[in-house]
Amino acid sequence: MKFYIKTFGCQMNVNESEIMTGLLENEGHEWTENPKNADVILINTCSVREKAENKMYGAIGSLGKSKKDGKKNVIIGVGGCSAEKEKEKILNKFSTVDFVFGTRNVTDIVDLVERAKKGKRFLDFSDKLDDFTAHLPIRPSSKHHAWITIIHGCNKYCTYCIVPYTRGLEKSRKIDDILTEAKNYSEKGYREITFLGQNVDSYGKDFGDKKPKLHLLIEETSKMDNIERIWFTTSYPTDITDKLIQTVKNVPKAAKYFHLPVQSGSDKILKKMNRKHTRKEYIEMVKKIQSEVPYVTTTSDFIVGFPGETDEDFMQTVDLVKQCRYDKINIAEYSPREGTIAEKYMEDDIPKHIKNKRFQYLMNIQKEINKEENLKYKDHILRVIQESKTKSGKFLGRTINNKVVMFDSTENLKGKFVDVYIERVSAGPLYGRIVKSEIEEDFEKEENYLKEVFGY
Repeated sequence: MKFYIKTFGCQMNVNESEIMTGLLENEGHEWTENPKNADVILINTCSVREKAENKMYGAIGSLGKSKKDGKKNVIIGVGGCSAEKEKEKILNKFSTVDFVFGTRNVTDIVDLVERAKKGKRFLDFSDKLDDFTAHLPIRPSSKHHAWITIIHGCNKYCTYCIVPYTRGLEKSRKIDDILTEAKNYSEKGYREITFLGQNVDSYGKDFGDKKPKLHLLIEETSKMDNIERIWFTTSYPTDITDKLIQTVKNVPKAAKYFHLPVQSGSDKILKKMNRKHTRKEYIEMVKKIQSEVPYVTTTSDFIVGFPGETDEDFMQTVDLVKQCRYDKINIAEYSPREGTIAEKYMEDDIPKHIKNKRFQYLMNIQKEINKEENLKYKDHILRVIQESKTKSGKFLGRTINNKVVMFDSTENLKGKFVDVYIERVSAGPLYGRIVKSEIEEDFEKEENYLKEVFGY
């Protein structure tokens, strides 16, 4: 039996699709990249924004055509955050869908498919997070970079966000289990891992002492031979500790990068969003990270046009961006998400054209900052791990502080270290040419490079 998985949304969804792929292959089923050849089609959905949810409905419609066009035995399952949110609506609206499942029972995918093969149409949202362990037969989408989910759920209840309702409350995996998974990847020759969570730096707060323990995972994983870079995402500002900052600073393998979503620069709007920090506290935290960690890069998320946002509120956001000087930001125009507090109790009172105007204004400010920050890398040699080939024909790589570099290369260097001389910069990637690669005999060791560049 062949199966196909369509994945929308964040890296956690990608990781969960990798788990479902591994479980199905372990039972003898065969993955296919062509849905027309599939006997089972799984759609792993996202509900963070309305656009993502619309993509889900489009995918259900288009992928369900094979069932209507004569291949009636095709099984279609829909999971992920939108599945949690829409539940009965998906099953009732689309006769082609056989089952709908949740975010906490992806480990049950083999049994869910078997039930559907017997002709049953059903919903299943059971909680099987305890089965989410290092012993799952996962099939990573990369051969050098692995995702490791360390904490599920979210306790923050920001008024605009649906995630706590679709992912549930925070639940951390056991430290030993996570380290076992990281060790398994190290033994297979993986060079990079990313620790994942909706609030990744809340990891371990539910163990009893209410103290985050992400820094411990980074320290222990850094001792593993083949692992060269350790990333984590996504952070919540108030859960970042001094220990985490110092660990990122002092552990050479820790990526010098923090993604720090803030959403607004106005205290009034932050309060309406139910964010757990003030403008002042957030800026102080960003400045602390930038001053403590050499060559660190910071990024953030913003929502423009939140209910009640005045021009003054928006300009406070602009001022915050100018003060923090991020290397990149993600901006979204506010759209109500059904089931959230903001959707229930706040009027979406900012006109679409005002939202768009603010979006464009803030993006242009950030582009100027991006270009200015990137200029300091011109005419320097940067070390990256080469990733995939892009549509432009160039290959992409990332530095240890998450600068994206584009260059000409060959497939045999995928997953390898390459040193790239930066010839030009943009508001986005840096562009350069390879001057040396890891496969050459006189290539400088990574630890020596880090000592030279970062002072370790």
